Amino acid sequence: MFLLRSLGLVLLFGAPTLAVAANAYPFSAAEDYLAPADALDGWANTLARHNAQQSDLYRCPQERKACRGRLRSFNKAMIRAAALSADEQIELVHFYVNRTDYDDDRVQRVYDEHGKRAGVIRNHWSTLYDFLVDGGDCEDFATAKYFMLRDLGFAAQDLRVVVVYERKLRGYHAILAVRRADGTVWLLDSDNFIRRRGHRGYRYVYAMNETSIWDHRADFEPSSLPTAEQ
Repeated sequence: MFLLRSLGLVLLFGAPTLAVAANAYPFSAAEDYLAPADALDGWANTLARHNAQQSDLYRCPQERKACRGRLRSFNKAMIRAAALSADEQIELVHFYVNRTDYDDDRVQRVYDEHGKRAGVIRNHWSTLYDFLVDGGDCEDFATAKYFMLRDLGFAAQDLRVVVVYERKLRGYHAILAVRRADGTVWLLDSDNFIRRRGHRGYRYVYAMNETSIWDHRADFEPSSLPTAEQ
């Protein structure tokens, strides 16, 4: 169990020794299942804090003092989204979250279930409340989209926060994968593109939702690893 709990650091910061990702995200790759979601302490803690903060997300219309950060616009966006189709909801959430200023300093404030600041930590997955109040980086953009779509009724089994190795930037990155009813998978990045057919610039490393963790590193052949000249 200790190995599983420390796996996030190994996967996230380990050297990229495998190949560039295939075009489509392997959403149905059951053989990639690794462990239940609570095997990663940081992710399990984020899920628990998000659940505890649910009421704070929707207090803003009734309590002016509760309208911190982008909570007012969030409530308006969710009301508008409720009247849209599923595809339109994905687009609204994607563009709404991506309007947030990107903060790459890796420092996040943490709030308790009453909206009171509980501390400051680094390198963690933000809750939706944390993100709306303080912004965040790529992993926080992905988790914010995950939590918003869950609140709109999307099933957990159709959503995954995916850590990728990005070929062009030669670094790790987080996106959200959304499986649609027709089996296609949309990839939501922190830019304004919705990639409906995958992205060859990504090597998928691992993924998670509120139930499970998947390890995708074995899906790729080392022989296709890009060289320094590519």
